[in-house]
Amino acid sequence: MTADVQARASEKKTTITWLEDSVRRRDFIRSTAGSALLWPLGARAQQAKGPTRIGLLPFGSPSNAYDQSLVDAFRSGLRQAGLIEGRDMVLDIVWTSGSDADTDKAVAELIRRGAELLVPTGSTASVAAKRHTSTIPIVFISVGNPVAMRLVENLAHPGGNATGFSDIFSELSAKLVELGRALNKQDTMDYLWHTAWPDGKNRFQATEQAAQSAGLKLRARGIAESAEIDQAIKAMKLDGATMIIVQPSPFTYRQRARIIDSASHNDLATIFGFPAAARDGALIAYGPDYLQMNQRAPFYVNQILKGAKPADLPVELPTKINLLVNLKTAKTLGVEVPLQLLIRADELIE
Repeated sequence: MTADVQARASEKKTTITWLEDSVRRRDFIRSTAGSALLWPLGARAQQAKGPTRIGLLPFGSPSNAYDQSLVDAFRSGLRQAGLIEGRDMVLDIVWTSGSDADTDKAVAELIRRGAELLVPTGSTASVAAKRHTSTIPIVFISVGNPVAMRLVENLAHPGGNATGFSDIFSELSAKLVELGRALNKQDTMDYLWHTAWPDGKNRFQATEQAAQSAGLKLRARGIAESAEIDQAIKAMKLDGATMIIVQPSPFTYRQRARIIDSASHNDLATIFGFPAAARDGALIAYGPDYLQMNQRAPFYVNQILKGAKPADLPVELPTKINLLVNLKTAKTLGVEVPLQLLIRADELIE
């Protein structure tokens, strides 16, 4: 081969190599440019979704300092869990009164507004939430017996779209009876309960069994609405009552001030399951720390937002039960509180 031919062949080979390199560079640039374009689009799509909308259904009224403190505790728990309002989630709050119609409407409204996770307080709101959806995650707060209410299959493995925190009031019935017996040496225990409530009968029966086990007769009077409170308490006084165990329920929580006032006017002491009731004038209050419960719930919310399923998160039981004694009420009613109760009390109100 001549030098001329060799030079032309070398030049042709160099040109081909350059063209192949150019094609490879062009394809590489196109692919990386495509990736660069796709990534911001994906990021923008994620950002466009925005923070998760959480529907919170607190019970009571924002004008009541204690009720509002429970919402404040929930917000505090969100911050402790690392969730920032406006960035990670938006809190959509609808207060409920405890009535079926009101609560049902509140749940429907939150779902209509786009709630992606529901946090109901109490049995009525929790049952309403479960009735409205089998897909939106639910983290309930303060449900006495979530298995009996058919919110979960069992406490360890809820098995559906709901989990949360139980106030175990169905199990605390025996404790309320025990406290009543310590304060009242009669063989009959008087009990006021709410008949127009899905869990009312369950809790009444649990208390009746606890009284029978303690060798006591439970003299119960049920009421369906607030207009019956005064008449029922007067009738209990005429029957010989000196002290009333008030069934823990949404109704008695909302009407606690009226029940305590009516009982006091009839010289009757009251035992409640809500710690707040002792501060309102009840003689004894024994129940879960609701502030702690509301503060803990956001940690379940956070886990669900990270991908956990309610079905796999066990229902939590209260880790702290408070006993409060109102000494001022005891003095007014002339009730002598046993020393053992005073020693055990978490708080003495004077």
